[in-house]
Amino acid sequence: MALMRISRRIPTPVVPGFDEMENRMRKFLEGSFEPDLFPGTIGWVPPTEIAETDTELLLTAELPGMEKKNIDISVDEGVLTVHGEKVEERKEGDENRKFHLFERNYGEFSRSFTLPRSVDTTKITADFDKGVLKVHLPKTEQAKAKGKKIEIGG
Repeated sequence: MALMRISRRIPTPVVPGFDEMENRMRKFLEGSFEPDLFPGTIGWVPPTEIAETDTELLLTAELPGMEKKNIDISVDEGVLTVHGEKVEERKEGDENRKFHLFERNYGEFSRSFTLPRSVDTTKITADFDKGVLKVHLPKTEQAKAKGKKIEIGG
């Protein structure tokens, strides 16, 4: 037995640009998402991880091919933002180059993270080496003091 999807199309009034919007919404709702569906809204997002130790949180982001000068880190009202731009490498004479496969990501990115109250925002540091950004988010003294072991007397 074969299953067929049947859809009825209701006639719509003629409105300039409506057909394009309708087609984009249909593609989106049917799950055939294409990168050009909403151009300019989706960029690349670097893989990121956040780990915790007794003294700090450590945010690590993979930024291969980027330079330190193209990365900006800021903290504002408890939100850490990592922003940057990976510039496409072009050399003189590349105008005639024809790509058969293109999987590298270029362009701007921005990641924001809400920091817990246990982070001392005045002591945040960062380092960048071999395409890996590490942001050290030290805990406050109060947060470090939490969680002590209680001995049982007897």
